[in-house]
Parts: sequence; structure tokens; C-alpha cells
Amino acid sequence: MKVVLRTHLVAGVTLAVFAGLLLELVRLEANATGDRPLIVGVAAGLRTPTETAAKAYTAETGHRIELRFGASEDLLTRTSFPQVAETTDLFLPADESYVRIADDRRLIERSWPLGAMHAVVLTSVEIGSWAELLRPNQRVALGQPGSAIGKLTRERLHAQGLWNELAPHLVETGTVTESANAAKVRAVPAAIVWNVVARSYPQLKTVELSELQGCIGTVRIATLKQSRQPVQAEAFARFMADPDRGGRYFRAAGLRAPEPPK
Repeated sequence: MKVVLRTHLVAGVTLAVFAGLLLELVRLEANATGDRPLIVGVAAGLRTPTETAAKAYTAETGHRIELRFGASEDLLTRTSFPQVAETTDLFLPADESYVRIADDRRLIERSWPLGAMHAVVLTSVEIGSWAELLRPNQRVALGQPGSAIGKLTRERLHAQGLWNELAPHLVETGTVTESANAAKVRAVPAAIVWNVVARSYPQLKTVELSELQGCIGTVRIATLKQSRQPVQAEAFARFMADPDRGGRYFRAAGLRAPEPPK
């Protein structure tokens, strides 16, 4: 028992020392960079939980966060070709496949899992099956292939031999949020979106279809080697990944908790 207690005590002291060291490094870096905010490239579908978490981080630490939203592929392009005047500090696409691509390009310093979301149908009409989604002359909005929802939905439906059934009904949008907004204003009767996005449209129906099962966006936040504030960037990423801090806003938005490491 004494050995176990000593082990836990040492672990607790080690974590406390690390946290204190990280806070001191953040303070020193803030003094060196002035009032420059952290800039985060964020997938449009993650807007709601990221905005809430960023506000909580600023309230807790005083450090400002500026969020740049877009389709995951567009964010990857901006990350790959950064502007000298405004380099991005962190990368938060809607699926970890984009983080892997950025890592292959040697852009990633480190990444942390935030959770997973899945595709659903957001609709203003009664839809209970795949066949009802594809009624004659019925249009369905879906993000373009550069968005994570567009890319992963296409891959999933191609794998099942169903893409050619959806394609004639397709209305392509730039991002998942644009698809949801098209359904909201009744420009289309239905849209394929992330469950996290659907929660922001309570006036519409959210439908789970078996044909979309397996269309999952696994979300990771990554710090970038180009960051001018690497210590602050890591502190924010750790905040976002902490289930009792930033992570709770992603759970509340509908992301499933990350799988424990094997």
C-alpha cells in the first residue's frame, strides 16, 4: 500500500510540476509576442463547440483566440501555404485524415483526439428511409468533396454502391454549414450534415439512416510547426482535449468521446 501511495504521490507531483512549467513558458512567450492572438483554422461543422471552448479558454487564461472557419480541404491548403502576415497556430479539421496529410507534409508538431461525429439527414419533411430521401425530384444538399462531410459521405456511399443513387439528387454546397442553412430556408428539403451541426437546427428533423452509418469524422486538434507561439498553442490544444475543460463542450455538442489508447 505504501508503494502505491508513493507512486501516486510522485505522479501527482510530476503533473503539477509540468503544469506549472507550462504556465510559466506561456507567460514568457506572451511577453515576447505581445497581444497577438492564437489563430486556429477550424472546420465549419465544429463552429459551435469550438467558439464556446475558445471563449472559456480566454476567460480562464486571458489569452485571445481567433477562429478561421472553412472546409477542411481549404484549411489544409491555407496551412500548407501560410501567409507571412498571419500564420496559423493550430489546425482543427473535421476528420483526422486531413491531419495525417498535414503531418505527411511535415506541418504538424503534435495532435490530440477530441472525439468523433457522424453523418445524419437534416430535413423539413418526413423522411424515414433511404428510399424516402431519394423521392423523385427531391434535392439533397451535401458539402463539396473538399469538405470532410462531402469527402467521407462520398467514400462511404461509393463503398456500398449507393453513390449513383444519390448523385442525381445532389445539390453541392461549400461547407456542411451551408448545406444545413439550405435545408433551414427550404431551398432543399434535406441535407446530409454532421450530427454536431444538426443540433444547431432544432426547428428541423434529424434522421439517422443506416446507409450513412460508418460515415464518421474523427476529430483531432493539431499544433503547427509554423506557429509563432508554440507554447501557447500547445496549452490551448491541451485545454481542448481535457475532458473536464474544453472537451466537455465537444461532448455537449454531440461528439463521442475519444477512444482510450490501446
